Amino acid sequence: MKKIFLALGLVVVLSTGLSSCKKDWSCICTDQSGNQNSQTINNETLIDARSKCKSMSYTNTTLGTSTSCSLQ
Repeated sequence: MKKIFLALGLVVVLSTGLSSCKKDWSCICTDQSGNQNSQTINNETLIDARSKCKSMSYTNTTLGTSTSCSLQ
């Protein structure tokens, strides 16, 4: 039982420690033609940077254009 609580505690500490570390991130956006554009997201946690990067993706159904972005 002690080992289970110790393992769970370690997982919680590692996950909070990694997600609360602020640093610079690179967001790579690719359009439907395969062109890539890199955007830098400065001084953000992993969760916030991932959210900002996702929000850079878009789809325009009228013009038939789309861009997908992912955090690197």
